[in-house]
Amino acid sequence: MQYEAINQGQCTILQIKEERFDAKLAPSFREVVGKLSEEVGSHLVLDLTDVRFMDSSGLGSVMAVYKMLRGKQISVVNPQRAVKELLKLTRMDKLITSYDSIEDAVATMA
Repeated sequence: MQYEAINQGQCTILQIKEERFDAKLAPSFREVVGKLSEEVGSHLVLDLTDVRFMDSSGLGSVMAVYKMLRGKQISVVNPQRAVKELLKLTRMDKLITSYDSIEDAVATMA
């Protein structure tokens, strides 16, 4: 999985640099977040700017990470239309807040 992790105060920003978040990517996503879990502050921000498609495996891995990081806030930034609709359809938008920019997501921790 192509990604970049940036610590910014209490926030860890994980930029996913892939177009497809599917069954092929899901295991490595869980592995990366598992390794980062010790370093994640109180807020994990998933930057989905590059993600054009997410299937149920990708969605399931995000939910697994949500459970793994219990007690920490998880947000998504700039989800593309298809991803945003999937989050809404599955009601995950009730658990994971969506923001238009990293700055907006980080500002919630200020």
